[in-house]
Amino acid sequence: MTESFKYIQLSRPSSNTWQISLSSPPDNRLTPELLSEFSTALDQVESQWREVGGGKPLQEQREGYEGKGAGALVITSGNEKFFSNGLDWERSLKIKNFFEELFDPVMWRLLTFPLFTIAAINGHAFAGGMILALCCDYRIITSGKGFLCMNEIQFGSPLPNSFNALLSLRIPNPQHLRDTLLARRWTQKELLNIGLVDEVVEPTEVQSRAVQVGQRDGGKVASGSWGAIKRGAYHQVLEYSQSYRTLNLPPQEEKEFYARVGQNGSKAKL
Repeated sequence: MTESFKYIQLSRPSSNTWQISLSSPPDNRLTPELLSEFSTALDQVESQWREVGGGKPLQEQREGYEGKGAGALVITSGNEKFFSNGLDWERSLKIKNFFEELFDPVMWRLLTFPLFTIAAINGHAFAGGMILALCCDYRIITSGKGFLCMNEIQFGSPLPNSFNALLSLRIPNPQHLRDTLLARRWTQKELLNIGLVDEVVEPTEVQSRAVQVGQRDGGKVASGSWGAIKRGAYHQVLEYSQSYRTLNLPPQEEKEFYARVGQNGSKAKL
């Protein structure tokens, strides 16, 4: 089963494993249109999983179903170079409350998805693309071309509130978090060493290995409580998003500085 949208593809490589593949050339930017299709696909996957007995106590699951309520979702890319190169930043700036009301709800949905989620990172994942990968439960990356990098500082952007919360959860080591915020391009070996990915595999094996992991671990979520467990574990991501804390771009930072100290620094005191 493969269903093609405009920007993604939804397939079911095994009875208990679904796959969403980003298909938005040239680099899988997370545009409003792609995010809308992604959200729709998540709903379809959960609906199909529940139809075959997923999310029910074991004694209530449908008899004869091979997976007995097991469920896994692979997130990957149809692009050999990019898993996702992040947002269309200039466009996102023009949309009021883009993160709080458009991007964050989709990422929160993935972060707390009731199936076991696997990011099959078969190319570079930058900025919002790295966030997409970090929203998954398990991460497999190619041994070929595949950096993870939060590069917002390089184009003068603050990090959205939800990004800060998720990065703090996923990267508890202060030095690793600092380097990430300063746009370090993490290599596969480094990512494995600091625990941001679970496996590094050959480029041709990324997606097939993700399906294997889904078949192996999907049964752990059959009872239906995995989503609720993650909502509790990651609640601060949602709380940070819903704070609507204003994010200052560099011109606003400069304006506020001079408003405080005076144009010539006359108000500044040692």
